[in-house]
Amino acid sequence: MNKRNERLIEGSKIYLRKIRLSDANDNYHRWLNDPEINQYLESRHVPQTPEAIRQYVQEKIARDDEILLAICLKDNDMHIGNIKLGPINKAHSFASIGLFIGEKGYWGKGIATEAISLVTRFAFDVLGLHKVIAGCYVHNTGSLRAFEKAGFHKEGVEKEKWLCKGQYIDGIILGMVNSMKALVKKERIG
Repeated sequence: MNKRNERLIEGSKIYLRKIRLSDANDNYHRWLNDPEINQYLESRHVPQTPEAIRQYVQEKIARDDEILLAICLKDNDMHIGNIKLGPINKAHSFASIGLFIGEKGYWGKGIATEAISLVTRFAFDVLGLHKVIAGCYVHNTGSLRAFEKAGFHKEGVEKEKWLCKGQYIDGIILGMVNSMKALVKKERIG
């Protein structure tokens, strides 16, 4: 298959495509076992073996209420991280977003913000969802900034929810409403 045809949604620096089992490779294993990369990932609490990563990717590929996407560079097709949409709550028309950039050389370059914006656009324009939500540790300023730059708003604080580096820290809840869908609904009501 032509690499261009597998692009689900494309931005200026990156594109998102469905994850493949071949993505569960040595790089993915290295990412999930690097304490700097996984410090805010819940996956850090369980051993990340190549077999466990392959099984995780297989499970996500098989699910119909979650979409795991590879974040790839447009200029060379390099897989540098993942973004997940889901679980998708069809009854209430929302989904959560989670992501990580595994290649540290691409941190702080707007990649996470672009990936969040792309998957949010997909959630609203293609899936027709009403809302997307996310959460992050209060200390994860990079993630918080990326979501805010993508248009998310802080909706709440979960006091001392997460155990991180031996202390309980707050979680930040973020969200974005599909403004076009909300506008249509408001026009129907009013």
